[in-house]
Formats: sequence, structure tokens, C-alpha cells
Amino acid sequence: MTLRPSITYWNRVEPSPRSESLLPGLAAAVRDPLWFLTRQWQFGEFQGEDAASPAFVSVAVRAGRLDGWAAGDGAPQPFPGQEPLEVVAEREPVTPDLRTAVELGQALERRLPPAVATAFRAAYPLPPVASLSPQQARDAAVVSLLRVCAGRVCDGIAALAAIRAAQPGLPAAVTLPAGTDLTAIGEVAAWFDRWAQTTFGPIGVADPAGWRADRLEYALRVTGTAPAGHKLTFDARPGLHGDFDWYAFDEIALEPATGDLPPAPTTSLLPTPIRLSGMPDPRWWNFEDARFNWSGVDADRRDLARLLVVDFMLVQGADWYVIPFGHEVGGLVSVAQLLVKDVFGGYTLVGRADAAPAEGARRWTMFSTTAAGSLAEYFVLPPGALRATVDGPVLEEVRFVRDEQANLVWAVETTTEDGTGRPRSGRERATDTPEGAPAAESEALRYRLQTTVPVNWIPFLPVQIDAARRAVALQRAALQRHVDGELVAVHPVGRVLNPTALDRYLVREEEVGRTGTRVLRGAHRTRWVDGSTHLWTARRRRAGMGEASSGLRYDVTEP
Repeated sequence: MTLRPSITYWNRVEPSPRSESLLPGLAAAVRDPLWFLTRQWQFGEFQGEDAASPAFVSVAVRAGRLDGWAAGDGAPQPFPGQEPLEVVAEREPVTPDLRTAVELGQALERRLPPAVATAFRAAYPLPPVASLSPQQARDAAVVSLLRVCAGRVCDGIAALAAIRAAQPGLPAAVTLPAGTDLTAIGEVAAWFDRWAQTTFGPIGVADPAGWRADRLEYALRVTGTAPAGHKLTFDARPGLHGDFDWYAFDEIALEPATGDLPPAPTTSLLPTPIRLSGMPDPRWWNFEDARFNWSGVDADRRDLARLLVVDFMLVQGADWYVIPFGHEVGGLVSVAQLLVKDVFGGYTLVGRADAAPAEGARRWTMFSTTAAGSLAEYFVLPPGALRATVDGPVLEEVRFVRDEQANLVWAVETTTEDGTGRPRSGRERATDTPEGAPAAESEALRYRLQTTVPVNWIPFLPVQIDAARRAVALQRAALQRHVDGELVAVHPVGRVLNPTALDRYLVREEEVGRTGTRVLRGAHRTRWVDGSTHLWTARRRRAGMGEASSGLRYDVTEP
């Protein structure tokens, strides 16, 4: 071990004030301000505009309200403010499946005495497994659930329908034991009706109020009162995710206003600078945020969109402010005046950027509502849940595809609900269904007029709906095939291809392009402004996956 000598120096910095105060020594006063001025001149800081920052903003607005909605050509209904517009327009009744019937039956029998529950079970029994049709017997979920629940609980859907039909009394089909307290049983029946309506809502197979089966989309009319006082009618169509945002509303009709304009209340607000990731710091001597590398942005001269974003971020990013103006959802807002006071005491009256008349590409506007080919003077704050929606599993999926070989359009039920309300693969249903007719043992070849396709492939044939305009629609048809030894017509089992309001189902030809289209049914959940929870089943339309081949052939012989 070798020891090396070392010399350690200690330096100590101590203030040496010439007076009793330490403030002059801590001030770090600049003795050469001309040097700072010259450096600012070299960096071009004196070339900026002599503009002041906004101190506060005075906003004068008038407000209107959306007050009603209607599906198609129906009569307008008052808009319920307790629910989002998506729930009102897109909600469809709950499918009356076996699982719902069992759950309703259990809820009813838990409130009834054992003897009365047995009477309801005898009046509204679940079907035994032996009574199922061959098609129902191929549903393994239904068979499994019936083996457990048949005879142990009543059919809650049938009991609910009978209770609602017999109100204010009790169903006549139920034979109650002697000495039963009819008043108590009536209270249980009334509670059961209210609980089922609150928990499940309507039960049935009807289409949603705003669903257009021929267009495979939602469409409805919304009425309201403009900030100026006149009545308005909007054409509302939800976006890709089923939400009603500001761009979903187009004004289609209005009534002239009568009387003077209502006064515009004035509110003073503090503007907030916009801050975003990678934005240059507004103070010259501060360090920049290194989370975004602007030197790594590779923008070509022809890439105008990227160049505009870079220019906005680097040059004009610090010049934008946000005014936190709040308003109730479901309202129409018209800005009567926007006055800005800066830190120098000056006032600037800000007008609408699209106030000057311009046509085509020369017109610039944002967040504006279309009104009879022009722009409205108000902004729409729709009563929608927007993106605060949680999507559940897909209960039904139908793919509309074109088959050029067969010269047909097919609606493929990729996923449908089984008898218990759970999603079931269409391929699985087609595999479980027997195909073909029994052939004689002596036949060496069998002639077939046409080959069979899976039961989840539903054909749509072109039909003429307007001879003058040569308009063509696609009508749902049915293929004949042998099932369980009988020649039957194959029909769809899902709700998308079985609209209840139409005698024959027609889809506009332009709705099914070369790439096809898809319609999805699923459950959705959201929270409203009052904290309430809303659960509903709605339909969504998505892009298709291209053409497909069904394998349909005519005049073939098979060994």
C-alpha cells in the first residue's frame, strides 16, 4: 500500500457588503445595458410587432335551446334533457331472449310468496327442451339454459306483458291461492313493472326510432329556438362513432323572427394562452422543452400541411389564446360582441372571420353550422355524450358484400345473437345446419339446379324502384335449400336484416359499393351531466372489406 501526499485547497466565498443591507449585493445589476440592446438587435428582436397581450375579454352572447326531435316525417317530441341525444335517437328495445326472461322471472319471484311464485310459474312457464323446434334445438346455449331453468322459474317476459296488460289489476291467468293478500301482490306487480322499465327499458324487436334501414344509418330532425327567437329545424346525422357533435347538425328550415332581439348579457373573462407539447417558450432566455425534436421534422416543399403545422408551432404558437366560456349543453350560442382589452389599455373589437361574403375556396370558417347553403349566426352545443362512451362487445355484425361471379349482393350475418342474447358466430351457425337433400343410393351422379350457400348468407336482388330516373334498389330475397330433409326458404335471424316497419326490405344500391359496408350492433354506456348512467344498444356503420365469393353455381352435377 502506497500513500501519496495531497494538498487540498478550500475556497470560501463570502459577501462583503459596504453597508448594513445585503440587497445591493444580491441585485446583480447590469452595468452595461447597451450590450444587451445590441445583442437583441443582432437577434432581430426589434423586428417584432409592437403588440400588447390581452388582459381580459368582454363577451356578449345570446342563447337559444334545442327543444324537440323527430324521426323521419313523424311528429316532433319534446327533448328529454335527462338523457343524451345518442340515447334518445339510437336506443332500441332489448331483445326478448331466454336469458332476459329468466332474469325477469327471478326478480319477480324473489318478491312473491312461495305459493304465489308457484302460481306464476304455472301460468307462464318456460318451454321444455322437448318442445323446441329443430332450429332452436341446434342452439346449444338455449338447450343448456333450459335444462337448468325450465320448471324452476317463470317466463319473466310473458309475466311482465300480462301484468302491464292487466293494470291496475292482476293477470287473470294466474290462479292465486286462497287467502292471498291481493293488495300486497298488486304492489309487487307495480314495483316489477317500474323496475323492468328502469333497468331494461322497452323489450321487443322494433327498430330504433332514428334508424333508416334503406340507408343503413341514423337520421332525425331536431327542432329548437335560435338566439334571435325564431324556430329552427335541423337535419341531424351522427358521426362515425355515433356521436352528435356540432358538425352533425345542418339547418334545413326556419321561421322568421317576430319582435326585437333579446338583450345580450355581457361577461368578462380572462384569456388563457395555448400551451402544447413542443411549443417554443415565449420567454427568450428560458430553456425549450426537449420532448419534441423540431430538427427531426422532415418536410418537403410540397408537403403544405406539415409546413403549416411547423409554421404555426414555431412562429405563431404563442399568439393564440383560449377564452373559457361555459354554456349549457343542448344550446345555441350567438356571439353578439367580442371586445378585447390589452395590457396597454387599448380596445380591439373582434369580428367573425367568415363575416365577409365569399364563395368556394375563398371562404374560411370553422365550427360553423350550414344554414340553407350559407352559414348560421350561431354555434351549436349539442346535447350529446361525444367520446365519453364505453363500447361493449359486438352483438351482431352484418357485412354487405358484392359477388361479381354470381352478380349478387350478399348480406353476411357474421355475428348474431343466440337464444340467450350472447353473440354467436355465423360460421358456427352455418356449420351446425345440415346441408343438401338426401340422395338415393343407386344414383352415381346428382344433378343440382344450384349449389347451396351457408345459411348466414342472405341474397339481395336488384329491383327497379323509379322507372323515370332508372333508380335501382336491392331487395332482400331468400334461397331455397334442404334443411332437416325439407325444402325451406332461408331467412335472416338477426335484427339488422329484419326491419319491423317495412313489408319488404330494400337497401339503396349506392349504399353498397365495391368495397362493401358493415353494420354493427352493440351495447354502449355513458355518463350524463347530472352523473346518471345510461346503457343502450345502438348500431354503427363501418367500411367494408372488399368483394367476396359465395360459391353459388348453377347446373352442376356432383358424385
